[in-house]
Amino acid sequence: MDRHYGVGHIKRLKNRFLEGKTSRNEIIELLLSYPIKGRDVKPQSKMIYSLSSGNFRKIFETVERSAIQGVGIETRLFFRLIRAFLDEYHKDNFIAKKFKASTQSDVIEYFRSACADMTNEAVYCVFLDAKNSITSLAMICEGTLTQSLLYPREIISRAIKTGSLSFILIHNHPSGDPSPSENDMKITKKMLFSAKDCDVLMLDHIIIGTQGKGYYSFYEEGIMEKYNNAYRSFMNESQKEL
Repeated sequence: MDRHYGVGHIKRLKNRFLEGKTSRNEIIELLLSYPIKGRDVKPQSKMIYSLSSGNFRKIFETVERSAIQGVGIETRLFFRLIRAFLDEYHKDNFIAKKFKASTQSDVIEYFRSACADMTNEAVYCVFLDAKNSITSLAMICEGTLTQSLLYPREIISRAIKTGSLSFILIHNHPSGDPSPSENDMKITKKMLFSAKDCDVLMLDHIIIGTQGKGYYSFYEEGIMEKYNNAYRSFMNESQKEL
């Protein structure tokens, strides 16, 4: 009876989906019907939806980390595949777009999606060529942003290998507050100075969060210009001494 109910109910849900009449909770129920075949998965879908507070960005983490009866290895694998597909989809849409200060929303929106369900800090770098087209992106490290974790030479080396002229540094604050710490400020300055020494430009450092406008841009706040001026002053003083 349970198997019969599951098959019939899911078939009706599929028809409702094709008609555009499914609720958000029913979309989760339909997804669960693929790894969990022939069963009533409404209880599991309700539990996932509730634990995610109705936020679809949190569903992947909920499925992965929560102990929900009936949700096992195959279901977790299924949702990992969906997440991986979405990541690659957004990456293909993101790569080769141009970064300009007035349209940096492309960068911000992509990383909001990439960092949405991360519980740890992660540091990414977007590399650009001479025409400001994005050549590649990479996760540099995972964990709290510290000078011991983030080595300028690694980023500069990647820039040279990919033929990139400049880069944007991005990391997330799982706390939700995108405000930079004192350490964030120090590392940004150190990174900019090191890059300039190698004729590579650091365009921005963007911190992704959820509070306020959802991000902090060192470029928008005038910090990058301040550090660039500090570098020029330092170089001028060094030349005078010589």
